Parts: sequence; structure tokens; C-alpha cells
Amino acid sequence: MHTGKTAFSTGMVAAIAAALVTVLFIVAGCSGSKSTLVSTMSVSPVMVPVSITDAPGDQVVAASLTLDSVVLTDTKGTTTSILAAPLTFEAAHLDAVQEPLFTPAIPVDTYSSVALTYSNAQVAYIDPTTKQLVLVTATLANTSQVFTFPTPLNANNAVTSLLIDYLVADSVAISGSTVTVTPQFHVAPAPIAAQPTNGTDGLQCGIRGKVSALGSNQFTLTNAEGVSLVIDVSTSTQYQGISGFSALAVGALVEVDAQSESNGNLLALRVEEQVPPNATAELLVGPVIATTGSPVTAFTEIVRQEIGPPPVATPVAKDNITVTGSTQFLLPGRFENLQAGGPPFTPVFNAFTLFAGQVVAVDTNGVTGNEATAVSVTLAPQTVSGTITGGVAPACIPCWAEFTLALPSDSWLATITGQSTVTVYVPPTGMQTLPGAPASVSSVARFNGFLFDNNGTLTLVAAVEGPAPGTPIGPAM
Repeated sequence: MHTGKTAFSTGMVAAIAAALVTVLFIVAGCSGSKSTLVSTMSVSPVMVPVSITDAPGDQVVAASLTLDSVVLTDTKGTTTSILAAPLTFEAAHLDAVQEPLFTPAIPVDTYSSVALTYSNAQVAYIDPTTKQLVLVTATLANTSQVFTFPTPLNANNAVTSLLIDYLVADSVAISGSTVTVTPQFHVAPAPIAAQPTNGTDGLQCGIRGKVSALGSNQFTLTNAEGVSLVIDVSTSTQYQGISGFSALAVGALVEVDAQSESNGNLLALRVEEQVPPNATAELLVGPVIATTGSPVTAFTEIVRQEIGPPPVATPVAKDNITVTGSTQFLLPGRFENLQAGGPPFTPVFNAFTLFAGQVVAVDTNGVTGNEATAVSVTLAPQTVSGTITGGVAPACIPCWAEFTLALPSDSWLATITGQSTVTVYVPPTGMQTLPGAPASVSSVARFNGFLFDNNGTLTLVAAVEGPAPGTPIGPAM
């Protein structure tokens, strides 16, 4: 765990869980704890999953914010505080991705608005002139916001969730060396489908965390924010890296694809053990911003998520990673699930092909003074945005489709790589399409997937397609 960071208490996490409960819900596109509420209401509570996503800015590499309070107001004007302690989250890794926060029980009622207060804004960006990374504690232009629901929010059943979209593109302003954050949120109810198909109707993929408890056909996953999520398993659950549920152990760092259940739990569709149980193991997830050597012997990473240690007040860090002769380079199980019949190039990920711009998950036995040695480096999903300037229809059904995506000139990926376009390959099955996603040339779009250097061409194998950057993600209405 990084030194100099303040760990949150367990009480804090439980409080926020209850807090954001009525605020929103998030779900993530795949490839393939309850809290006590502070309320005077006497109505029996219901389970409402809460999730979070991000509509980012092109220049922003990472952005974190601490939520200090969440207060709901019902249609009668009665307020209910549902956040007892702060919760800090990083938003940029949620670009076109929806991630569960918690599933608390909340009072049955009809709510008209939610008031948020916040502090401690961090922003990391690539300076377009120097092409160097800048990590700052930003100036907050305000510390609170009241969001009025377009229609009253009815918290009265077990098939409704809430999705909060932190609109980073509208929130972060970079002028020279001055960074100002005026947080903007979009909150929307997201009904849970019986057979979810994407990140807005109950399908949640790429959930990372540490196994903190085991039960009968279920386990508890503690995520990077310190929130405990109860994960059920079934005979249909796919296991990668381990033989099955009986091989899962407390302390393992895993990635899970799941769907929401009516009891507030998550049902695992896929469980991948990324790091076996190890008291000192951590996963550092984020973009590579600089490399040394060919093959790479060291690289600098902007850490957006630190999986394993307790959550911290300032989650974004700039770490220097050492690569040794025994460091493994891996493609994750989720990527393997996308490969049926393709893709139309040979994906290679190793110390020779690692480049600044890729997002990775580094397995390390600890970080000291922002220095760590990689046990393994696993390619992680990331989002690219831009204008679709060309497309090739598949030659057969089902076959892979191909798009050319022109990156914005101020995109951090374009700045750091010197590339202006990305070739996007869309698999015939397994990709999730979010509401509002375009499907034609000249449209502005986001694709989340796995990025490679294919003989000098940036090439993405897509897992999720979403609407234009800055566009709030929400369920189809």
C-alpha cells in the first residue's frame, strides 16, 4: 500500500453504501452490503443496487472525488441523510463502463431530489505542450449540488437500480497549469432486466476486488473503494485461473462478470483469479505513460485503482514499475472470451510490445515510495473515443466488423502515442452496446476494449460500444 495515504474506516464504507443507495445504479458491459439508513420513515426498506459510471474529458487520464454527504428529499419535502462517512472513487476507469458500488436497503418512498456534497478532487492529465503527466489536487469551484430527478424516483421494488454518471467532461477545466473542478452529475433510475444485455439493465462486468469471505455457493468481494459485494455462484459460473468455486480462497484478487439479482446480490457469470492469495499482493490498474528499454525494463503507471489494500483518501498515484526477467505478461480471461473466430490480426502482449498508452493491471508484492516490482503485467480494458471515419462491414454473418476511429487532437492517448487514429475490431458476439451508441460513419463514439500495437497501428478489440464522450449514459427510455 502506498505510504502517506489515509485509510478509510469500515464504518465509512458502510455509510456511503447507504448513502448513495438512492442516488443511482451502475452496470458494466462484459465480454461474454447492506447499510443502516438514517431515516425517520417507518416503511419497510427495499434493496436498490447503486452503480457509477463516467462521461470523461479527452485530456483527463484520471479523476477522483470524495463524496462527503448524500441527502435525499421526498415529494413532501422531508430529507433523509444516507451517508454517514465519506467515500472516494476514481472516475476515469469508468469511461463507458458501469461498476457496482453497493446495494443497501432504503426506505420505500418517492424522492424528488438528491443533494451531494464533496471534496478532495484529484486530476491527472497529459500536458499537450510538454507531453508530460501532471497530477494535481484541483481547485473545487463548488462543494455541493442538488440534482432534481426529471420524474420522481419511486423506491418501491427490487427490480430498480440507480445509475450515477460523473460528467468529468463537463466538470474539469484545464487552463495552463490551473485545474478547476465544478462537479456535475447525472442520476437516473435503471430498471433491472430479467435477462440483462448491457451495463444499464443489470449486466456488470470486469468487477475487481479481493475475496474477503466465503460462504455456501457465494463469496464476498471487497472492491477498491472498500465496499463489500456479495457474489452468488451457480453451476453455470465460468472459472478462469482456478478449477472451480472450491478452489477459491480468501485473499485472492479476482475479476468478476455478474448480473444483478432481486435479493440485492450479484450472480457471477465469470470468476477469474488474477492473483492467488498473498498477504502483500496488490493489483495496480491504470495507463502506462512512459516506458524504458526494448524489451521494457521499467515503466511509469498512473494508478487509478489499487486492489488489495484498504481504500485511501487519494487513490490516484504515479508509480514506477520495474520489470524483471521473471515478470509474466498476460492476456486476461475476458479477452480470451472475445476471440472466437478471430480477431483479424494476431494479438501480442509482451515486454517488446508494451507501450505508453496501454492500460494494464500490475501484480506486485507491495509499493514503497511509489516504487514497485511487477510479478505480472496483465492487459486491462480501456476506452477510446473519437469520430468514426470509416467502416468495413463483415464479409459474413457472423464475422468481425472493422471501424476507423479518429482521435480528438487533445486526446491524452493521441498526445502520448503521436497517433491520430485507432482501428477498432468488433467481435461477432460478446460486445455490449449501450443505449445511444451510434452505428454509422461520421458518428462520435466510445469503444471499451483491449488496445494493441499492431505493426505500428493502434488496434482495439472492442467489448463495449457507448455514445459520444460527455454524453450521460442511461437506460433506454
